[in-house]
Amino acid sequence: MTACACCGAEVEEAGALDLNLGLPPELAEVQVERLAGGNVLRTETGAFARCVLPVELTGDLELWFGAWMRISEPDAQRAHEVWGGPGYADLRLTGTFAHDIKPWDGLDGAEVVAEVREPDYLPEFVQHPLLGTTWDRDEVLSAFLVELPVPVQQKLLGAWSIERTAGLSPHLSEDGLRFVGPGRTVILDIRRMLGVAPDAFLDLALKGAPEGQRELTRNGVEVRHALWLTTSPNGVPQHEFYGHVVRPGDMLIVTCIHDDPADHAWARHVLNSVRYGA
Repeated sequence: MTACACCGAEVEEAGALDLNLGLPPELAEVQVERLAGGNVLRTETGAFARCVLPVELTGDLELWFGAWMRISEPDAQRAHEVWGGPGYADLRLTGTFAHDIKPWDGLDGAEVVAEVREPDYLPEFVQHPLLGTTWDRDEVLSAFLVELPVPVQQKLLGAWSIERTAGLSPHLSEDGLRFVGPGRTVILDIRRMLGVAPDAFLDLALKGAPEGQRELTRNGVEVRHALWLTTSPNGVPQHEFYGHVVRPGDMLIVTCIHDDPADHAWARHVLNSVRYGA
């Protein structure tokens, strides 16, 4: 357990996450022969083996990628023959990595080696550019626009970041970035107006804002404002929390919409998680 940076609450972060990278893009439109229970693939232009890639992140967290490597035709045939049998424990494969993974660059085509570490599991990469380094947890997980079971300090444009709560799925649209989950939505909007002081910038943003409960705090050059109210679209109560974090010429607007009134504490947590320049 680690302490939340914004409120001190204990947050479960350690453990392992399984992420399947799917088939390499080059196999999207080609005929594939599946061998060894689908863990070895053969095509007219090459062969592939499915392996696992363990990547260490800060916060005592590991990512286990299900990933493919390109291998030679003789290695594909040998892997098919021993897979699941007595000779499987001695299987060692050399080849090249068949994926690109954000936020890293240049992984596709990198030379790799995989070996069987456990007889009931896929071969594990033992030589790979990502091995041997502990990578920044939030930097890496921010690149995965999928629902995750752990919170992520999501990197945004510029110097902003904010917590993406566990279980929320990120969506990019013309309006920006939003996180969506059962009964909870977070909408993010970054605005810039060079040369405008935080108070004047906030006044402009609040022009025409609805009536509701408000709170204002200051920390150096930064101003944080919250406004919350309950509406009833279609006769169903909906709780709306509008947060503003304003710095000279720069503002992040955080809109949290939630069904459960008890989630007001969650909305405050999300606003308090906003960081600038971290």
